[in-house]
Amino acid sequence: MNTQVVYFSNSGHNKRLAENIARHYGTSAVPIIPVEDYPMNYSELTAQAKHERFHHVEVPIQPLSLDPKADVLILVSPIWYADLPRSVVSFLKQLKHAYARVIFTSDKFMVGFGTCGQTLRRYLSSPTVINKVAANSMNFSRVTAILDN
Repeated sequence: MNTQVVYFSNSGHNKRLAENIARHYGTSAVPIIPVEDYPMNYSELTAQAKHERFHHVEVPIQPLSLDPKADVLILVSPIWYADLPRSVVSFLKQLKHAYARVIFTSDKFMVGFGTCGQTLRRYLSSPTVINKVAANSMNFSRVTAILDN
């Protein structure tokens, strides 16, 4: 099993989670970086995220260097307005690699895991197994339990 960890984080919570998971598997965490930074002001950020989500805005991201041998993708991201942030959707749309399994995790269990799963299914190849689990940077045992057993 070759594991790739990719994350999007605006505040740093999901970055810490992704880095801890990557360290567990002896790999690095690859960030999804939008071409334009998101605002740090919470009100401005949520307004922009809401607009992007409900208007299906394409958010350009910087190119990522992914492991072509990876068969498992651990995708770490916040949930914005009950779905994946549009920068993560941009990443999914650009994927040229099929993974046997994708584990989606977020640093908080929130409304939207179901919708996130639907979005993942829309952009991943049909045989891909998708798991959705809540975790945080101090306890991601539910993520590792899927792969380590």
